[in-house]
Amino acid sequence: YSDEVVKRFASLKPKCRDFKIFWDNAYFLHHLTDKHDHLLNIIEECKKAGNPDMVYEFASTSKISFPGAGVAVMVSSAKNINYLKGLIGIQTIGYDKLNQLRHTEYFKTSNDVYEHMEKHKAIMYPKFKIIEDAFDNGLFRDGLIDYMKPNGGYFISVDTMACSAKRVIEIMKELGVVLTPAGSTYPYHNDPNDTNIRIAPTFIDSDSISVFTEVFDVAVRLATLEKLL
Repeated sequence: YSDEVVKRFASLKPKCRDFKIFWDNAYFLHHLTDKHDHLLNIIEECKKAGNPDMVYEFASTSKISFPGAGVAVMVSSAKNINYLKGLIGIQTIGYDKLNQLRHTEYFKTSNDVYEHMEKHKAIMYPKFKIIEDAFDNGLFRDGLIDYMKPNGGYFISVDTMACSAKRVIEIMKELGVVLTPAGSTYPYHNDPNDTNIRIAPTFIDSDSISVFTEVFDVAVRLATLEKLL
């Protein structure tokens, strides 16, 4: 989000007094390039706007240390934290202190975390680069898609011709490649223009990604032709 958008969130004046923003900051350390995206601190901006209790910010180490077994992080005002302690205190008999100990023993300083994430980047970025190069020399060059080159995170957002993203997903499945449903990033998976596809290249190997780009190229071209005809 731009600075302007973050400030607009922080300056909201909702009629509902218990309105809350749940701020998911899962990828704050997941840089893919040396150009790091900047995001204003929503907690600080809410304080400045007179809304210190309006936001809960969430993150974890589950995509840093162990998938599904990281340490969860929640940031909010003292009032909100005290309220949640009252709820959580009767929901769990205790935290996983051994897992917390593992993390503190391995990541002794913030620099240890930064160095660890550089290793992530070395694994991840070449995979993203394969897709970016394929798009730049194919579908994007030919004006058939628009896409965002991410500086961080785990996804590439692609926009196809209007009303054709679902058809691209169908063709991909027919060719043996399954993607997340079109419009997955939209509320209720409802993309009103049926254009957006989210690609996650992090798990599969580089050879498989190269095959994916060829199949995706065919699927988009076929779906576009069908739409035009």
